[in-house]
Amino acid sequence: MHDSSSIVLHEAPAIPGLVFRHFRGEADLSNIAAVVNASFAADKLSERITVEGLANIYAHPVHWDPQQDALLAEVNGTLVGYSNTQWREGHDARPHFSNLHLAPEWRGCGLELAMQGHMERRARAAAAAEPGGAPHCFASNVPETWQAWVEVLRALGYAPARYYLQMQRSLLDDDLSEAALPTGLALRPALPEHYRAIWEADGECFRDLQDYVAPSEEDYRGWVATPDLDASLWLVAWDGDQVAGAAINVIHEGAWGETDDLFVRRPWRKRGLGRALLVGSLRLFKARGLTTAGLGVDTENVTGALRLYESVGYRPYQRWASFRKGM
Repeated sequence: MHDSSSIVLHEAPAIPGLVFRHFRGEADLSNIAAVVNASFAADKLSERITVEGLANIYAHPVHWDPQQDALLAEVNGTLVGYSNTQWREGHDARPHFSNLHLAPEWRGCGLELAMQGHMERRARAAAAAEPGGAPHCFASNVPETWQAWVEVLRALGYAPARYYLQMQRSLLDDDLSEAALPTGLALRPALPEHYRAIWEADGECFRDLQDYVAPSEEDYRGWVATPDLDASLWLVAWDGDQVAGAAINVIHEGAWGETDDLFVRRPWRKRGLGRALLVGSLRLFKARGLTTAGLGVDTENVTGALRLYESVGYRPYQRWASFRKGM
């Protein structure tokens, strides 16, 4: 009997038992999470996705259709690859991001080309359904160590537009410097009634960056519904009732703490607040018994973030390229 969820890809490599198909529902989530996490580990990322976290992403899709814009690759019934495409509003374009995850043993076998080609076709269909506005483009963020994917993108006409570093710092030593908050500011616990103000302040700070993509209301709903959201890990600096800046921190498995977002709003910049929030985050991680701290940074960040991170001991361990191609 024909499986209505199956997809025929003409670029598919000749791998016995290989099948491509659509997302079928909740039963797929645990296998998708396993593939995504294996792919993260192959790229030396600390990040991991839980089944609950993945379910939350599927419950709050932003500019993508989980039934049409996700692609699953199976070999003899075992999931080995997962991808999806999603478009966002940028400064001067609408980038359609192709997100690809492959179990490491299946990289370089031709799946990258097949899945990237399918994602491009889905992106073109999405662009055709959203006429007007900014021009559309293709986008993929790729770790440089995943050479097979890099080579596919270059062969398809993509070129790197920006570079990002994943950085880490050991917490096993006792050389954490002191960094006091600027005068007039105070740290206060982040309560649910503060989440909206913190979210909006975060978005405001990144609006002037070249790779900015506009968050939507559905982004916010998904964020506050994140199963492992832990505001006790955040450091939020207040000036009266105004959010001056914040470090949004998370903890990953393996005693690894990560600063997902570090931001300072314009009126409070150049006063040492960013350093105080970063050093405070390191001390918080250490107090929780963690051994490593991590974060990511745009190498061309106009606020000088890379210099700040290096000055408190962070060092790069992985570089990513943001590849783009016109549509």
